[in-house]
Amino acid sequence: MTPKSTIISITLAFATLGANCAVAACLTAGNTGLTTKVILTSNQQLTGTVISATGCDVGIYIGPGTDKVLISGVTVSGANEHGIFVQDASHVTIQYSVVTGNGVAGHACPPAGAPPVGCIAEDKGIELVGTSNSTVTHNVVSHNHADGGIGVADDGPTDPGAPNTHPGNSIGAKNDEVSNNLIINNSNGCGIVVAAYNQGPPVENIQVFGNTVIGTAPGSAQVFPPSGSYIGQIVVATDGPFAKISNTQVVGNNLDGSELPGIVVHSNVFGDTITQTLIQDNVIADNGYYPGPPATNPNGPGILQGTTGIALIAEVGGNASPSPVLAHTNVSSNTILNDTNGVWICGTNDTNIHQLQGNPTNSTVTCNAGGN
Repeated sequence: MTPKSTIISITLAFATLGANCAVAACLTAGNTGLTTKVILTSNQQLTGTVISATGCDVGIYIGPGTDKVLISGVTVSGANEHGIFVQDASHVTIQYSVVTGNGVAGHACPPAGAPPVGCIAEDKGIELVGTSNSTVTHNVVSHNHADGGIGVADDGPTDPGAPNTHPGNSIGAKNDEVSNNLIINNSNGCGIVVAAYNQGPPVENIQVFGNTVIGTAPGSAQVFPPSGSYIGQIVVATDGPFAKISNTQVVGNNLDGSELPGIVVHSNVFGDTITQTLIQDNVIADNGYYPGPPATNPNGPGILQGTTGIALIAEVGGNASPSPVLAHTNVSSNTILNDTNGVWICGTNDTNIHQLQGNPTNSTVTCNAGGN
């Protein structure tokens, strides 16, 4: 009888070539166009192991259709892109692990301008795409160099975690949890991102709670990101036409230092919808603003508007139709420290803000495009 779980240990194999030794070759990571050191399949557990992924794009890859996988007490480092990449899977738990020093040859898409061919939109230390009913908890995610810390996104014709695009139906993400992680000093990208890129099933019911995200407070640089900066932040964003996110809960997190506003909810593209977001009981300190001249980000707080703890932005006012929607956001009992603006509102509908605490100069600010 086959056991429900198979506990596997990973031993790096060496092949002797004359007087030299070479690490075992990297494996193909599904249809992503990436390579990986380790592939886990359904009902496997990987515990107490060190994965050195030098020379591979990914440290650990979990592919489409995989169910019931546990990663616990594992250290992953050295990958070119992601430390751990989960695609179109379910019931995956990543816990009590250290994901550090990945993204050493990353291909993250730039924050502005046309993305180059083959770039990776969400090149995080830990990235889940098209994955549901999964948990990322009590991990240390630090000093990853490509694009920040932890990401949860949909999958589809645009795969946010890979350079390859592929035809087929979109796959949403739902009932995922990112909790009680320490996310510190990850370069070039945000600490935690919940994102949707494809038209189709939404990203829904994602819980982000109890995490500590440490970055750097903003400087005066007008080029973003400043070299060597740790951007910090928690972001909820729709980044492709007609993408949808609903019922995201950002609760009880501590954020110290971010190059951009500390918590951002951003409906970016025509036809996008973000609804029913809860931002509650977070402590947010020493945050930033959007860089560049004021006209660069007319709907977001720039250097003239000042540093901002929470930014709620729908990119209204463009020529594309229908305009993106950001509605029914509840901002409750958050503490904003050492920022000019507590909550920035732009293009929103039915926003509820109450019991804002701390020392912001302005409790709430509404952009020129309005918002309620």
